Amino acid sequence: MTADEPDLSAVVLCFRAGESIQQVLGPLRELLDESGASHEMVLVANYWENDNDPTPSIVRRYASEHDRVRVVDQPKCGGMGWDMRAGFEAASGRYVVVIDGDAQNPVEDVLRIYALLRDGDYEVMKGRRTIRHDGLYRRTISFGYNAIFRLMFRTWGLWDINGKPKAVTRRALEAMCLRSDDWFIDAEIVLEARRLGLRIGEMPVVFRENKDRSSFVRISAIWEFLANMLRRRFGRT
Repeated sequence: MTADEPDLSAVVLCFRAGESIQQVLGPLRELLDESGASHEMVLVANYWENDNDPTPSIVRRYASEHDRVRVVDQPKCGGMGWDMRAGFEAASGRYVVVIDGDAQNPVEDVLRIYALLRDGDYEVMKGRRTIRHDGLYRRTISFGYNAIFRLMFRTWGLWDINGKPKAVTRRALEAMCLRSDDWFIDAEIVLEARRLGLRIGEMPVVFRENKDRSSFVRISAIWEFLANMLRRRFGRT
């Protein structure tokens, strides 16, 4: 790590967050500044063309008013996985923590998981939603997906594969081969870590209700999950 590289890169996935992203950015920055850790914020606000999403202009304005903030705001060529990989590529920290910008995970989780990764014996960590306020629909989908995933990939000891934050060391990130452009990116991180023999830790988290918008997880995403699991399990790319 050079003198210009921070210890912690906090990557925030801001897609279609709009003005509500301020509920995350201000409190997160305050916590990062108080932590004493050298840090940067990487705000990923990629957008679909002709979507009229105000988020890119909102985060660009925020970055112009604060230091140690990078913005990634390109026309989208993929889904959530594409955004996360763009955030990883832009991040320069020794430890990289990814969180969604919808305030469903408390921003305090960024520093909690960073400390566990930095001080523990893990190279990859993930949140595990032990308390959830996101409704029966999301909880049912999550339970079914995790049950199938656990049986198919034998990830005993792990649960809530899609849980955030996700946290990785620089060494782990550079060793992984992440290619997913969609929702499977969370699972791909876990599977790549297992392939490389890296220790994976879990941190219990509270998952809040999102009162600003409905879930992005539609029926099409469920089929997407299943198709990706089958491709990964049987070696089809």
